[in-house]
Amino acid sequence: MKNYLFYLFLMVSPLISFSQENRENTYRHTDGLTTVQDFIDDLADLDKPIDVIMSQWVIVDHPSDELYDYLEISLQEIRLNLSSKNVDQIVFKNYRELPIKEVRDIDIEDQDINNMFFLYYKQRLVTSLYVEGDKIRSFTLVSKGDNMAHFVTY
Repeated sequence: MKNYLFYLFLMVSPLISFSQENRENTYRHTDGLTTVQDFIDDLADLDKPIDVIMSQWVIVDHPSDELYDYLEISLQEIRLNLSSKNVDQIVFKNYRELPIKEVRDIDIEDQDINNMFFLYYKQRLVTSLYVEGDKIRSFTLVSKGDNMAHFVTY
């Protein structure tokens, strides 16, 4: 009987370990998704100034006037794009949820794919976001040559 219980434990323990790991990944994904949704909601709110949104949501490691001007213009463009859409109909997808043909040209570099989100409106890409903690690390996906793109951090 002891051997039976021991073997049963050996068979069940990997399942328990896997389910805990899966739950942690889901939590991180959900947490990042909440950050992305809140960021987009704030950006779609025309009463919120762009500089306030930037300071609240965007990680900027090497601040400069030129960088802030660039980021402000970029956020204005996303806001303008959102203004013509029903934000409630935007579909938020994680990198893992996308078909391989949509991500094969993205160089993930050393970034966590659980933190990469792509926003679609009526099956068209609106923007791509990279989340770090509870902030936006990047909203700029650019070509780096060789038909590859990557997230630019600020």
